[in-house]
Amino acid sequence: MKIGIIGSGNIGGTLGRHWATVGHEVLFSSRNPEELKSMAAKVNAQTGTVQEAVTFGDVILLAIPFGKIPALVQQVGRLDGKILIDATNPYPQRDGDIARQIIENKLQTATEYVASQFPGAHTIKAFNSIYYKVLEEMAFRSGDQRIAVQVCGDDFQAKQMVIQLIEAIGFAAQDIGNLASGVIFEPNAPLYNKNLTITEADALLLQLAA
Repeated sequence: MKIGIIGSGNIGGTLGRHWATVGHEVLFSSRNPEELKSMAAKVNAQTGTVQEAVTFGDVILLAIPFGKIPALVQQVGRLDGKILIDATNPYPQRDGDIARQIIENKLQTATEYVASQFPGAHTIKAFNSIYYKVLEEMAFRSGDQRIAVQVCGDDFQAKQMVIQLIEAIGFAAQDIGNLASGVIFEPNAPLYNKNLTITEADALLLQLAA
């Protein structure tokens, strides 16, 4: 797949390197793409502007601070036809009023908000509930030793493609359901930042459903 990374820091940089390692075409982007060239060269990836990442990618990983989403919408538009992986989280201490409003809004989850901002995209929530060090150090495992990565979305085919991307780098996709179900792995929720093996994560999910 061709994957454009918007936000090439701890999460975006790590995922981009992993995906490039297993043979996907990756373009890292930032406001200063020249600063990413060393990282990209190590895995034979490309660098560019945010707009170039959007044009390049069939899949777009969104891994920027939540508070910067409105500015990004103004910059890149609807992302029609793209699979958008939302790895963002609203943190009021960092993101301010927009994060507080989303957290207090009981009618819309954080990723439902993101999806509403990019109505032309197929938005899937994933990678927001895993610590970046775990993402970096515990990839490429097999079987029951794989760390669970929660994923949810309203578009079945897009979600299956994201599940493939999760499993291609040695993690286990834990399908939570539709976007509204994603509240269970947002900050301070039961499945947020637990970094469990898939067996442990499935057992916790069953316990929560009981």
